[in-house]
This record gives sequence, C-alpha cells and structure tokens, in this order.
Amino acid sequence: MKKNFLRIFLFFCIFFNFSALYANLVTSQKFSYTLDLPEGFEITAMEADETSVIFKSKYLEAYALSKVWENSRFSSAKDALSQTLSKLKSESEFSECLWRRQKCAIASFSSHSLLDENAKGWGISVPLPQKKGFLVLLAYSPEKFEADLQQVLISVLDSVMIDSGSFREPGIITSAFFPRNSPKKINLEIGGKSFETQIDAGDSEASQFVIDREWAVFIFYAKNNLPEMFDAWTRFYRILAKDTMERVKRAAFDIYSNLWAEAEKNDKENPNAALAQTLLAWTQNFNYDRKSASPEKADIESIPAILEGGSSDCDGRSLLLMCVLKNCGIDACMFVSAEYSHALLGVYLPEKQGQTISIQEENGTKDYLVGETTAKNVTLGMIPADMQDRSKWISVELP
Repeated sequence: MKKNFLRIFLFFCIFFNFSALYANLVTSQKFSYTLDLPEGFEITAMEADETSVIFKSKYLEAYALSKVWENSRFSSAKDALSQTLSKLKSESEFSECLWRRQKCAIASFSSHSLLDENAKGWGISVPLPQKKGFLVLLAYSPEKFEADLQQVLISVLDSVMIDSGSFREPGIITSAFFPRNSPKKINLEIGGKSFETQIDAGDSEASQFVIDREWAVFIFYAKNNLPEMFDAWTRFYRILAKDTMERVKRAAFDIYSNLWAEAEKNDKENPNAALAQTLLAWTQNFNYDRKSASPEKADIESIPAILEGGSSDCDGRSLLLMCVLKNCGIDACMFVSAEYSHALLGVYLPEKQGQTISIQEENGTKDYLVGETTAKNVTLGMIPADMQDRSKWISVELP
C-alpha cells in the first residue's frame, strides 16, 4: 500500500465528494458507494486505482479499510470477504445475510497483518450494483481497544450505502441482527380518521439498537468538546432518519391514502401544506416525556415505539414527521438547537407564508417552514418568540 500523500490529496479532492452539510459523507464516484463515517476519519493511504483505501480516526485508534474486487474474481460476497481476510492471515467467523435484496457477508476477525499489533474488528462484503465488483469493508482497532470501540466500528460498517435505496433504509449490520419478517398491525388516529397500518414486530428493538449505538458514538465528541461535536450531533440524527425511513414507509403510505383527499379539500392550492398541518397537530397531542435524564443515554424514543403509542419529545416527533413526510414525497427536514434545547420540523412549502429557516444548498437557498411539535394548537410556520435566532439552529437532512 503506497503512502503517496500527493496522490491521497488528489484522490480526496477529486474522487471523493465532501458536503459541508455532511462532514464525513464520502462517495466513491468510480465504484458508486458511500460511507457516512463518524467525524474525524481521514484517508491515510490509497491505491492508485482507487480499489483500496485506508481511513483512520484522528481521535481514536479506529481504522477502516475498503477494498473493491472485480466481480470475476470471486463467486460470492462471502468468498470475497473470506479470501480478503485470508490474505491478512486472520482468524474469522462468518455469517451471511440478505441486504438490498442481495446475499452479503459479515465476519468478526482478528489479524496480525493490519497493524503493528494484533487487530480485532468486523468486516462486511456486498455486491456493488451494475456488477462493479464486491465491496469489502473492514473496521478494526488494536485488540486492547476493540471492546471500547466496538460501537464506533459497527457504526462505520452500518453506514455503507451502495445505491439510492440504501440511503433510506437500515444498514447492513442492523438488518442482519434484526431481520424484518414479522408484520405487526397498529392503529392510528389522525385528523379525525382512524385506520390500520403496520410496522415490523422487531422495529422498535432494532431502532433502539441504532439509537444506543449512535449515541455512544456521539457522546465521545460531546464529552471532549471536540470541534466536530455539532457535526457528530447531526450525524446522530441523520443515521436515525436513515434507519427510520423504511420502518415507517408502510405507515406513511396508509397515512397518505387516508388523509390526502381531505388535504386536497382543505387546501386545493397546496394540499401538501394541509397534510403537513394535520400531521403536526397529530404529534402535538402525543404524550410528552423524555426517555432518559442521563447524558449517557439518548433521550429520544424510537420512532416505531412512538407510532405504537409511546411517549415522545420534540426531537422524536420532528424526526417522525420528517420521515413520514419524505415518504409521502414532501421535502422535509428537522432543526435542532443546543442553545434552545429544542427541535423543530422543517417543511419546504415555498408558496406558504410563515416563519422559515434557510438551508444553503448547491443550487441556492431553500426556506423551510418550521413546525413546533410540542405546543398544542401552534400552526405550521410559527416559532416561539424566544427561539427566533436562526444562527442557533442546525439542519438535519437526508442526502
């Protein structure tokens, strides 16, 4: 592995795109995969043909190695992962899973070839679309740190996205640990209508697994007051939104089917706004409760649990509405503020009047109408008088 730092710099600038909104969202244009890495991971080495890249956290003894193999070289994802780890003289345990409707592989391993000391970690292998090859991703650390860094390593692997659909569904590790195969019926009452929908019976537990893991990753940045703390905070919510989108997809479909006709009747010119207002009023009547008072645990309830009738607070409700509206084809985001200790819904409704928060994007600025989810009878486009400083709000969006 050559450590040509000029080549690394060029690769960093040309072949990997970084967005100011998503500080460590890394995309390989050549092989069409994306990693939403925890903040502080940097490229330390790369092969000239881009097939191998090594990342290291500048704060932790955590590493990631990505390797793309040609399709013709291996018969399966498991074979690609097994042969890769064999070349590294690793001791490994393998399992297979279905992710993105393809057979993939997962392994735990230990190796003396990756670092100057024994390394332990996890690895995955997934077939890339359009037969671009097999992507193998290893996340590892020195053995003495592996137990403490396991949440970070799993977060790295679960951040892999290989196509547009994988940007909005649970990651490969979560999908393997919590397969979705047991539909569970639930009832919703929204806007005077009562109807049945469904989630998976394991969705609440799986979502809580992601919340606990990603909070453990984020809290490191907060405890140490690192410069990337706020980027890590938005990544926490972004990963939760990514995990949630598929879990509420059926509920969003049933919400849209049952409420759209009434939304069109209430606002012929802008039924999207009418639907968003109905959903905002729905969440304003939820039972309010913070899940945890301890900074060691996230105080956000899982979105499937909220749908089942669980208590919630501002960030859980805003995340729920963001994901439901996006599944309904309505541009939505959420805003969080450390100074105000609050979260708001954001909905892009350019023809509606009201208080907005702007987001700078590649093609210009978009103004999102804000939604207060915890105070009853507050309509879309209203923001508390003591929370109007736009510089205190940070946007959370899905790529």
